[in-house]
Amino acid sequence: MVKTTVGYLIATLVLMCLAFASLMLSQLERRIADADRDLATLNFIRATERYDAIASTLATTDRLPWLLPKTRNTVSLRQASVRYWTGDYDPIVAHYASPDSPNISNNPELQFVVANANYLSARRPDDSRQDLTLGALDHAIGVYRRFLETNDNHLEAAFNYELMVRLRKQIAEGDVPPPFHRPTAPGNEGEEPEEAEMEDVQIYVPRDRLVDPEDTNDPTIGAGATIRKRG
Repeated sequence: MVKTTVGYLIATLVLMCLAFASLMLSQLERRIADADRDLATLNFIRATERYDAIASTLATTDRLPWLLPKTRNTVSLRQASVRYWTGDYDPIVAHYASPDSPNISNNPELQFVVANANYLSARRPDDSRQDLTLGALDHAIGVYRRFLETNDNHLEAAFNYELMVRLRKQIAEGDVPPPFHRPTAPGNEGEEPEEAEMEDVQIYVPRDRLVDPEDTNDPTIGAGATIRKRG
């Protein structure tokens, strides 16, 4: 009888712990969803506050790194993304480039944001550095190269890497680099197209088929049949 009662108590405690954990997890997911909504609607200030509060909550379980690893990676990525889209590149680079930086080897999307921030931090002129130095570019290129060594299928990183290599070559040859434009969400404003004559304008019409039906020698449906007159 006693053993049965103890067994029921243990089972009850386990179920209560599972219910409490499920409740806390659902509340955490709700908070992340609210922060994601602020980020999607470009409310960066509110998104920063929400992500920082979530990160503080997760920090209480730092001694249990196996607990909620995907959630931790998501929050770290979102925090860096908010700083990136507001042009706050230097803190991203400083936080993840120091010897005591957190390990982000299992968070490739965050690595990509850090690489982009490293590049834009080097590209953006400031009061102490008006010219883009080759050394700063070489460092940023190295960040992309190391990222691609473990993420060789990341097309955006490969594109940025090639772009930076060409930019470095352009500067090394004495050419003036293009002006810096900070990326913004949802994108930079476009410019008026250059004036051109109508004869120079080419219009491409997409086709549903790779072969134009007008270029084939296949007989037309209904062609060649004998015409019969009625009456």
